[in-house]
Amino acid sequence: MSRDDEDDKVGYGKPPKKSRFKPGQSGNPRGRRKRTENIGLAILAELGRPITVRENGKEQILTKRDAIAKTIVSRAMDKDVRMIQLLISLVPDQFRIPDNAKLGPSPDVSSEEAAILERFVARRLGSVATDQSRGEQAGPHAGPTGAEDKRDNND
Repeated sequence: MSRDDEDDKVGYGKPPKKSRFKPGQSGNPRGRRKRTENIGLAILAELGRPITVRENGKEQILTKRDAIAKTIVSRAMDKDVRMIQLLISLVPDQFRIPDNAKLGPSPDVSSEEAAILERFVARRLGSVATDQSRGEQAGPHAGPTGAEDKRDNND
């Protein structure tokens, strides 16, 4: 059998000679498609890029992630309620009240004022008061009055 006879054979792994790739020719001239990037990965990559920030007259090189964290904390310290809520939602463990801490109104606050303050804090922090805690507030001053409702809605 000659070498030419082996090249003429067609079968599995032996395409016809005229359709075989020429030397130096790629099987996929346009190449593989580039991977589409996930938006989350793109955001994480962008947050890792450095920027120059001026703080107290000094320039610092921080990542965008660190600059955002500094901004959130400083605006929360300036009593921006939205930033405080965002900060609490991002790191809730830092703001949990320990189980062994005693909770209760201070002696100079009446029970009615304590109930109003509890509802205000619960609403500001976005937490929902349980039915059980509402049941414990029952008393002569615990029932909603028109004056209490008007004061609470003006927060």
